[in-house]
Parts: sequence; C-alpha cells; structure tokens
Amino acid sequence: MFCALLLALGAMGSAGALAQTANEPALEAAQVKRASAIAAGHGAVVLSIRSEIYLEEPLDVYFLREGGDVTNAADVISFRRKQSFFAFGNSTVEYQVRAYQLRAGTYRLIAHGIDCPKIPAEDERCLVDRRGLTGTVEVSRPSRGYGGGAPTFEVREGVLTNAGEFALTARNTIEWSAIPPKEFGKVSQRFRGLKSGPDPVIPDGFKLKYGLFPRSFEDDRGRRY
Repeated sequence: MFCALLLALGAMGSAGALAQTANEPALEAAQVKRASAIAAGHGAVVLSIRSEIYLEEPLDVYFLREGGDVTNAADVISFRRKQSFFAFGNSTVEYQVRAYQLRAGTYRLIAHGIDCPKIPAEDERCLVDRRGLTGTVEVSRPSRGYGGGAPTFEVREGVLTNAGEFALTARNTIEWSAIPPKEFGKVSQRFRGLKSGPDPVIPDGFKLKYGLFPRSFEDDRGRRY
C-alpha cells in the first residue's frame, strides 16, 4: 500500500513537471549534474533557495533574462523550493544548494510567490480565494514583485556562476546571502574544469539582515504578508 502511494505521488509530480511550461508563467530551472552535460550556449549557476516561512505550497523565485519579456514564459526562470514530504516541521531553513543550466545572459530577480497563478508586479501581493466555514474568503499569500534595482547574476557559456542564496523571510522579502563554502563545495566539485563567472550584483537593501528561523504559515487572518 505504501509503495503504491509513493508511485502515485511520483506520477503526480511527473505530470506537474510536464505541465509546467504550458500552464505556468515561467520555466522551472533545469538542474545539471556535471560539466559535460551543459549544452552549447549555456552555462551553469549554483544557487540556493531557502525559506523561514513554512511552505504549504512550493515557493517560486522568479528571474527575468535581460532583454526578455515578463509575459513570455520562455524568458522567465523559476527556482522552486518545496517542503520535504517526510519532514515534521519547517525543513526549508535547511540548505538546498543545486546547480542549474541556463542560457547565457544576465538574470534579474523580479518576484516571488507561493500558490500564485501569476507573477506579481512590483510591490504586488498575490490574493487567492479559499473556502471557509462562512463561505469563500480572500486571503493573501507570501508574494511580492521587485523593480529594476533588484539583484542580478550573469551566466556565461561554459562557465560556472555562484549566484548565492535567495531566502524568503518572515518580512515577505527575498534577501540574499553568500552560500557557505562547505555547501558550495559539495556542488561545485563536479564542475572543477569550468572557469568561475562574475559575482552577482546585490544592492544593500537585498542583503540578508538577520539569520533564518523556522516560522509558521499564516494568512491575512493572522499575519499579513
């Protein structure tokens, strides 16, 4: 019975991945495991997503490729973090450093969202309808759009870029910090033959102000995000 449940969950996950491009406003970044697997015209970027807010639904952090159009899903990349299925609490404060393959170009942070049907505009929150005991209620989800002064990182063909970590805080902000050397080394050792790309450009207002601590998830009836 347990094996059947795992198989069913796996099938659901595969179907969701296949539907990503057609039904969602961005392409989910594709992971890459070794330097030899990087396609022509692409580079590798090491990036981490964490959240101190408990994720009832996956967190998407969106980046727009320079020269692209936010309304074109092919120009917007989503880095996704999910709550562990087997965790008994908030597992998303733990490091999850991964390498991704992206087309060469400069990418700018434009938004984050949880359970949002669209990419939030600058300073916009995502509002969704939920059924309650008294009928349908409108609640907010942790989400926000960012303007032109947001962090950027550059991907170069055949080069490894360390983009750092982007964390969702209880202040409903995405804030950046460097990936600890030990965590970065676990991933970057598979790309030793590649040159290092430029450092990300991070304005002071986006740098992580405090450490991350596990928090619960609340909507407008508790804490406003």
